[in-house]
Amino acid sequence: MEKSDFTVLIVGLGLMGGSMAKALAGFKNCRLLGVDTDKDVLSRACQDGVIEKGFVRFEDVDSKLDLIILCIKPGATLSFLQNADIDSKTLVTDVCGVKGYLKEAGAGRNFRYIGGHPMAGREVGGYVNSDAKLFENASYLLTPSKDSKKEDIELLKEMASYIGCRKTVITTEDEHDQMIAYTSQLMHVVASALCDSPFLDRADGFSAGSLRDCTRVAKMDSKMWTELFMANKYCLTECIDSFTDSMNSVKTALINGDADGLHNFLENSCQRKRRYLNEDVAR
Repeated sequence: MEKSDFTVLIVGLGLMGGSMAKALAGFKNCRLLGVDTDKDVLSRACQDGVIEKGFVRFEDVDSKLDLIILCIKPGATLSFLQNADIDSKTLVTDVCGVKGYLKEAGAGRNFRYIGGHPMAGREVGGYVNSDAKLFENASYLLTPSKDSKKEDIELLKEMASYIGCRKTVITTEDEHDQMIAYTSQLMHVVASALCDSPFLDRADGFSAGSLRDCTRVAKMDSKMWTELFMANKYCLTECIDSFTDSMNSVKTALINGDADGLHNFLENSCQRKRRYLNEDVAR
């Protein structure tokens, strides 16, 4: 194989970073390097042929880098963007689930940064659970700034397609956080709230699958999701308020014996869901 002139560093080889490294194999014939605080993970990734070389600290990386992908928790991502000594020729992106939190992190820095967020994941973490197919058919969100170079955006779009994503969505940090609060974070809150009940301990044999489906994401990395929730607290609080209003509408209809009001609520929600699925609502 000819020597590559494109070097990618993945910081954090957990579920997302390990999956990213595996999925990127062969991309632009790149050299793949990794940073992780766990020496055993680095050794395993090297043995698997996933990365060419691993480092415990970013400061020890001994190669010029074309692309850095941060696959670490929000606080660590913010700290890296604010403090790491990065060459001006290096493009930096991340997979963090909040973007407004990081908006000003690269301000005044000499490197190029574009926020990224592949809409994929699992209820289990760590390199041992990483999978090259994790991103297949997912969407990949990018939050470039007005100063982002077109070629940098195109590179990340090409990367997203290479790892299996079906589409790339270009958005702003604010829209990203507003929508993710609804599509992802609220779902984790609801799942956790459903599990915060003694009924769960007695539920075996009483559910045909809806409880399992609705609580799937309650099995989460609680430290990471605490960071994500707190970093997006304003958007998430608005979503919780809206959800609470909807739940109270159902409660009020039940208390008042308002069958028509309850039916209208359920029917409207059903039609919204069918439109979301692109079903023919007129059938």
